[in-house]
Amino acid sequence: METGSRIKYHRIKKRISVEDLAHDIMPARELKKIEAGVKAPSLKDLQALCKKLEIPLAPKDNPIGKVLVKNFKTSLLHPQNKGKIMEQYADIHDHPLLHVDEDIELEYCIQQIRYFIITGDLDSAEEKIREIERFKEFMNQEQFYLFHKYNGNYNYILNDFEEALRIYLVAEKIAPPSLSASEVGDLYYSIGISATQCWETIMASKYSEMALKIYQQEFIPKRLVECHLNIAISDRRLGNFQKAKEHFKHALTIGAKLDIDILKFTTEYNYGYFYYHFQDYELAIEHLNNALNYIPIEYTSDILLNYCVLLKCYIELRDLEAARKLLAKGHKLIQDKKLSLDMPSNNTFKEAYTEFMCLSYFIYEDIEHFEEYFLNKLIPILSQNYKEFELGFYYSTLGNIYFEQGKFEKSAIMLNKAQQSYKNLMIIK
Repeated sequence: METGSRIKYHRIKKRISVEDLAHDIMPARELKKIEAGVKAPSLKDLQALCKKLEIPLAPKDNPIGKVLVKNFKTSLLHPQNKGKIMEQYADIHDHPLLHVDEDIELEYCIQQIRYFIITGDLDSAEEKIREIERFKEFMNQEQFYLFHKYNGNYNYILNDFEEALRIYLVAEKIAPPSLSASEVGDLYYSIGISATQCWETIMASKYSEMALKIYQQEFIPKRLVECHLNIAISDRRLGNFQKAKEHFKHALTIGAKLDIDILKFTTEYNYGYFYYHFQDYELAIEHLNNALNYIPIEYTSDILLNYCVLLKCYIELRDLEAARKLLAKGHKLIQDKKLSLDMPSNNTFKEAYTEFMCLSYFIYEDIEHFEEYFLNKLIPILSQNYKEFELGFYYSTLGNIYFEQGKFEKSAIMLNKAQQSYKNLMIIK
C-alpha cells in the first residue's frame, strides 16, 4: 500500500477518527490529504502518525507470510477433509507474520470468510464479512473479487439463492484475468448451482457446462460429479431428457469411485426423482432406496424429502402396505428427534416436514387434515420453491377426492389447477 493508504488502513482498523489521529500532529484536513494520496507527509509527521498507530514506518518484506496465506488459500479451494483444514488453521492462526504486512493481513482475513463457511461457523463468517466490508477500498482486484465470491458463498449457505446469484455475477464481472483455472471453474460452478436454485435453467446449464470443461482439464472428480448432476437437472427441466439421463449416468459412474457418501446420496436421489417424473416408479424406488444407504441420520430434511418421493411412488403403484411401512419409519424419525414446524428450521425442512405430514394424512385416509395441510401449508411452500410438478400431483389428488365425494365443482377447480401446474413446467427461464 502507498503511505497514505497504510495510515488510513490502520486508522480504520483501530477505529480512530481522522480528528483523533491528527490531534497534536497536524490539522485534520492535512491528514485527509495524506490519506487520499494528494500530499506526502514529512518524515517527522509520518513518525508521529506511525507511533500513534503503533506501526512501523514502512511495511516489511514478508515472504513467509505470503507462503502461509497462499497455502491456506489453496487448501480451501477444493476441501476434502474438514478436520485437516481446521488443524491447518489452528497452526497458522496466531502466526505473527500474518499481521505484520497490510496486504497479507487483508488477504488472510478474506480467506477466513471462506474457512468459516466451510467449517460451518456462519456467525464468525458474518462477523468477518462485516469487519472486512470496512476495508474494500484497500483491496486489490483479486481480493475484491474473492470478497464478493465468498459473500456469495455465505448467502448460498443461508439459502438466499437470489442474492447469492446476484453477487456471483458481480464477482464474474470484476474477476481479474490472472485467476487460476480452478478458481474460474469454481466461480462458474457456483453461478450454475445458484441459477438452478433460482430456476434460471438456461443460465444454470450454460455455467455448469463451462465449469465441467474446466474440471475435465483439471481433473477434479468431485466437481465433475457435481457438474454432471447440475447439468442433468437443468436438462430435465429443459426437456432434454436423453441428455439428462446421460449426465446422471456419468455422475453415478464417477461418484461410485469416490468415498463421499453425501455426493452419492445426492446423485441417487436426483436420478430417482428423474425416473419418478417419467412415471417409471420401479426404477425411481430403486435409486431412492440406494440413496438412503448413503445419507447420515442427521440429514433429516433430505431423508424426509426422499421418503416423500418414495411415498408418492408407492401411491402411484397402489402399494399402500409399503407406503405405511415407510410412514412408520418417518414418524419414528420425527418422534425420536422431536421435530415440528414450530422449531427453528430452514425452508428445506419446512417443505419436507409439511409434505410428509400431508402424505401421512392422505395414506391414512384422514382427508380433512390432508385437505387442510395441503391448501393452507403446503401450497405456499411449493409455490415459493417452484415445485410445479408436486403442485400438480396434489391438486389432481385433491381433485379426485372431491370427485369421489360428489363435489364436482371443487373437483373441476383442483383439476384445472393441476393442469396449469403441469403447463408451468414448460415455462423455461
